[in-house]
Amino acid sequence: MKPLVSVVIPAYNCETFVEASVRSAMAQSVRDIEILVVDDGSTDGTAAVVEALCREDERVNLIRPGENRGVAEARNLGVRSARADWVAFLDSDDLWMPEKLEKQLSLRDASGASLLYTGASCIDHDGAPLARRFTPPEKLDYRTLLRGNEIVCSTVLARRELLLTHPMVHSELHEDYICWLQILRSIDGARGLSEGLILYRMTDKSKSRDKKKSARMTWDTYAYLGIPFARRCLCFLGYVIHGIRRYYL
Repeated sequence: MKPLVSVVIPAYNCETFVEASVRSAMAQSVRDIEILVVDDGSTDGTAAVVEALCREDERVNLIRPGENRGVAEARNLGVRSARADWVAFLDSDDLWMPEKLEKQLSLRDASGASLLYTGASCIDHDGAPLARRFTPPEKLDYRTLLRGNEIVCSTVLARRELLLTHPMVHSELHEDYICWLQILRSIDGARGLSEGLILYRMTDKSKSRDKKKSARMTWDTYAYLGIPFARRCLCFLGYVIHGIRRYYL
């Protein structure tokens, strides 16, 4: 029987955090799920940790393609392997609140949306809460999202067919941002819950930590999407203003 949701967790050298991440998926109030951990060529004990969880809970599955191909392709492989019509992403160092999927599925049923997201509360490397929060609007469309990525990847629930049509590309850019923008070009809009239903871990490796690097990646993301130079400048100005409001005001 097909599960209701397939949870895709890309994992690379994350033995410190991956067990807690997978367990937060296992603890969802929605039980009819499968959990696909894609080990992207880890050289530490990540696979052993996940194998133990597989023995504990038959809903957990480990996928090991071999070499390291980057987070974008790891997520894509998880989507291709998913049996459910709906896919939820969860990064291997983030955590879900137990009611995360239940509340999103209720919003899906009420709104008819095919791309959904939630807010996020931030934690540091050791799991201590940070003051920073991501509180997205309840509705997003393509033009609005161009001003800045309001969607944290670990909050997303989407139709599998959309993710197959618009797979993630370029792990060296904002691969998830590119994906959301491409999807929103093809649908009316996405719906979200402002409530912080995930704990987003801010580590030194987080792309959002390095603001200058993130800005360069955003500019390159606009270029990759083929946005004309003049409009790219306007989008980037919106991105800067959005970032100031988001992080400093």
